[in-house]
Order: sequence, then structure tokens, then C-alpha cells
Amino acid sequence: MATSPAAWTDLGGSIRVRQSEAYRMNSGLMLDPQHAILVDPGVLPSELDDIARAVNTVRPAEITLVLTHAHWDHVLGRAWWPKARVVAHDAFAAELARDRDRIEAEALRLASEHGERWRAAFAPFAPDLAVSGLHFAKFGNWRVVFRDAFGHSESQLSLHLPEPRVLFAADMLSDIEMPMLNGPVAAYRRTLEALRPLVAHGAIETLVPGHGAIAHGTGAVEARLTRDLAYLDALESGTREALAQGLTLEQARERLAAMEYTGKHSSEYPTLEFHLENIRIAYQHAATAGKPESRTR
Repeated sequence: MATSPAAWTDLGGSIRVRQSEAYRMNSGLMLDPQHAILVDPGVLPSELDDIARAVNTVRPAEITLVLTHAHWDHVLGRAWWPKARVVAHDAFAAELARDRDRIEAEALRLASEHGERWRAAFAPFAPDLAVSGLHFAKFGNWRVVFRDAFGHSESQLSLHLPEPRVLFAADMLSDIEMPMLNGPVAAYRRTLEALRPLVAHGAIETLVPGHGAIAHGTGAVEARLTRDLAYLDALESGTREALAQGLTLEQARERLAAMEYTGKHSSEYPTLEFHLENIRIAYQHAATAGKPESRTR
């Protein structure tokens, strides 16, 4: 496959981002002869070949793969760098093992749709370094900060490069995807609120989402935070109001389907389907709030 020049974005300072033609997924490359870091390399076999060519121009002595979470489209690149160290969340290995069949099925489907094939079947693996909470690390010349990024996945991390002021936000803060929940709205909100002071103090000037366009400048980053927090607030208040009025889940979905959300008028994603699923999750968590079985981080 010929590489489109538009697929690559140079952020300066030896940091590059390659965007896939599949779901506009972003892969990050921090290229340095001493140590290279690859964030979520993917997602098609030909695109992984292209990333490998870029890495080979530097010939780094060491390579670390950072996999931001265990969803299928973010974990397919390890076979291209089998000797690289893998960094992921503490919950990553269990989620990967649980979802093995789905990951392989989705990978085969995607490759087939693009006329490509995988070299081998997907096999679950455990990270060499499993982290959680707030974790500081140094890989060669790269200083990085990992943070839990709950709300979309229980195994999700963000990666912050304080010196170039770049945040790889995993599957959050996209210009084409609304926040997609896997648990209570409050968990997602906490993740985003924790980023506000970093943006306000100039620690994040470039934001690379898992999918979609890169946000350049603190104003653009702040705008994405504000927009997604507004969606979460409206979703939560809407489902609580529906419950207070005795509406069923289907009635709540019917009422809240008209809400504004990122990607509402896009043809790239089944956004209404995702929004309706968010309503279901928010409604069910609001309905069981305060009960022991509903307590999640």
C-alpha cells in the first residue's frame, strides 16, 4: 500500500503521528537512536509495515511499546516488534485474555475489508511493565508520565510528555467521537477534570486522541475538554431527570436521542448507536446509585 503523505504528522522534536485509514486511529512515534517509544502502533498490516520502516530509519537501540488500553484496534502491533518492552495498565492482560476471540475476529474482519492479511493469529500477552495510578518513567531521553484514564476502558492509560507538552489521550477527547462510556459518568468526568490544571498551566499544548484530528494549542485542547465535559453533564442530568419522572430506559433513550454530541452528523461512525449505549449505561448506573454492587472506580 502506498503511504499517503497526509497519513503522517510531524510534531517536531522527533515526535511523529501516523493516522490509519481505518477509524482514523493514531499511532505515536517518539524516535531517538537510544530509545524509541511507539504508542498504539496499528492498525492494518500494511500500516504497521510503514511504521516499521519509519522506526528502521532511526535504528533505535531499544524500543518500548505503550498500549493505552486493551481494545482490539490498539493491540495488534506487538508482532512487528516481538523483542520490544511493552508498557500497559495493570488491568490490561486480564482484559486482553478475556476478549481474545473478539480481538481476533475484528482484526480479521478489518484486514479482509482492506484486502490485507495478518501474518499470524492474534495471541494474548502480558505487558513487561504494568502500571496504574500516576506513574513516572524515563526511557532513554524520553521522560513520560502515565495516568489512569478510566471512563472508556478499565485498562486505559494516557501518556504525557511534559517537556514537549504532548498528551496521548487514548480513546478520549476526539473531534470525531463522543465520550464512549464503559461505566459511570463520574469515572469519565474525573479523568477529564484531572487534565484541566495541566492545560491551564501550559503543561499540555498538543493533544493526540486515539482517533481523529490532533488538537494544536492550549485553546484547542481546552475546547475539547469543555465540550466533552458538557456532554457528560447533559447525559448524566438527563438520565437522572428521566428516572425522577419514572421514565423507562427506552423512554429515556427516546428523549435524549436528540442531544448534541460529537460526530452526530458524521458518516464515519454509527454515532447514534454509541450515544444510545451511553444513555443505557448512564441510566443503569443512576438507577443503582448507592447500592453496593454499583460501586466502581
